[in-house]
Amino acid sequence: MKKLTLSVREETLRRVRAVLSRAGLKTSISELFDDYIALMDGEGLAAELCSELKLDCGGQFYTPDEVKAKRPAALGPPASELVKELRRARESRL
Repeated sequence: MKKLTLSVREETLRRVRAVLSRAGLKTSISELFDDYIALMDGEGLAAELCSELKLDCGGQFYTPDEVKAKRPAALGPPASELVKELRRARESRL
């Protein structure tokens, strides 16, 4: 584990420790910070979840932008146009 020095306002630190104490948590500020920044590591979080669930997730995770970029181009009209056409056809039968 990498050691890191942070600067935190004393009042903020006091309030966080009070919240932890009221909640009965024996978590250190270091553990709390480590858990927080781990949440920002989506790929690491997904890999850890797959491991805990004993799933083979293939090790490759994609961001929403990567998923969108890899989608094939639409070949026909937009779905909204198809829905409108179906509705018009249904209305004409009624």
